[in-house]
Amino acid sequence: MDYTFPEKFDLIVVGTGVVESMLSAAASRVGKTVLHIDTNDYYGGQWASFNLETITKLKNDDNSSSNVRNPLVLEENTYCLGNNVFNVENVQFKYHIPNIPKKSDVSEDTSNMELDEKWSSERLLKESRKFNIDLAPKLQFGRGDFVGLLISSNISRYAEYRCVSRIITWLNGKLHVVPCSRADVFSNTNVTVIEKRMLMKVLTSLNDPEEDMKNYENQTFKDFLIDKKLSPNLIHFILYGISMSSDETPFSEGVGNAKRFLNSLGRFGKTPFLYSMYGSGELPQAFCRLSAVFGGVFALGQTPQGIIMHDNKFKSLKLGSQHLEADHLIMSVDNSPQQFITGVEKKYISRAVLITSSSMIESEKEHLTLLFYPPENGKNTVTLIELGSLTGTCPKGLFLVHLISRQNISPEEDFKHVVENLFLSEPFETPEENETARKPEILWSAYFSLPDTSESDLKSNVPDNVFLCPGPDLDLDYDGSIKMARDIFKRMYDDLEFLPRAPDPEEIILGEDEEGE
Repeated sequence: MDYTFPEKFDLIVVGTGVVESMLSAAASRVGKTVLHIDTNDYYGGQWASFNLETITKLKNDDNSSSNVRNPLVLEENTYCLGNNVFNVENVQFKYHIPNIPKKSDVSEDTSNMELDEKWSSERLLKESRKFNIDLAPKLQFGRGDFVGLLISSNISRYAEYRCVSRIITWLNGKLHVVPCSRADVFSNTNVTVIEKRMLMKVLTSLNDPEEDMKNYENQTFKDFLIDKKLSPNLIHFILYGISMSSDETPFSEGVGNAKRFLNSLGRFGKTPFLYSMYGSGELPQAFCRLSAVFGGVFALGQTPQGIIMHDNKFKSLKLGSQHLEADHLIMSVDNSPQQFITGVEKKYISRAVLITSSSMIESEKEHLTLLFYPPENGKNTVTLIELGSLTGTCPKGLFLVHLISRQNISPEEDFKHVVENLFLSEPFETPEENETARKPEILWSAYFSLPDTSESDLKSNVPDNVFLCPGPDLDLDYDGSIKMARDIFKRMYDDLEFLPRAPDPEEIILGEDEEGE
């Protein structure tokens, strides 16, 4: 450590994940002194985005000896930070294309032109900086809590967004576009006129389901849709497209999901969803920027030697030769001492990232696509988000596909059926074979398991002035993270507002003007 910090803060935050960064911004915004550090040399932790070259850090850190930290007490009342319980695991990377194009693939007369059209691992790596690969990709409902918070706090000025322009689903062995708006419903050729009227009637009734709530209190949302005499196709569109549910989803939950979807339609685009430009990893940084504007002190690449306790409360953080005191300590769960997470259940999220040569459904314009792939043969529902170059996450001509699911066996096993049905994992020998298959070719793939602590008890073994923040969850959006951040903030500062609006730069007055002197 090359510099000296002040010795006393109101709050010390270790980790720059979404929840930690929200709390850093919220505390700094209301005048609290904040020290925010991270053991990594980048923002986001398990919520971060990487380019194609730096994402290999996951492989290097996975179960490596450098990642093993002593869970025991270093000395009396001093606990070592970090544990080996909530690491990213099962990390696998693979190129599905040769290092350089084969000479036999290129004709002598047009070699330069055709070589430019061929992707190789070498060429992908040269484009590394054009990739922004999320560990935990998220979307935001247009009228969801997160978008509301971004606007009310004025943090929205620190990030850019694009609308999800297409929602699709897998039905009867094919991909289908889900009709979202009234215009989509009546222009959809896969739905009959009678079905269109029935669909609109059911969607309208979901805004006032009070009477149905009593009748379907102990039934599933699918039971309700079946009783409405909807066709199997319409039931599928509503269940796996509009309500993001499953066959087992309770009626009240399914209705709630559908209402969130319908309430956000039309605010920003044809679908209810927004995606952060340049990757979801930009959002923790947006909150950190606001924290810094109001005085938060940030330092990346810092490794605390431990935390010092007194009377079962956090007293100070040992960093280099300094002992930094604070009234409260916030940590990401992967930075927690072993003693604080005894008995916390381990669950995982299966993740895959694919770089593909084309979109899942070709179109004249580039789409930002969301796909809900229904359960098959005991497998869990899989969410796919397909991003093109207009999102700032990959080079032009390529697509970045994220697959997310609750882990059942392993990421590769959990996604095997989806990958086989939708993509080509190995290139065909001739262009004619590829044209016949009409599937996007996978150029590169990554598989890994993210720890899911969103439903874990992170309070029982933790001192009163220490707060553990969960990592990524399976929710499509950040609303659960906001709830967690609000709860922790209230426990620290019950009498203060969580993230009040920050003034625009032109609204800030430095000193007195001449007339007031």
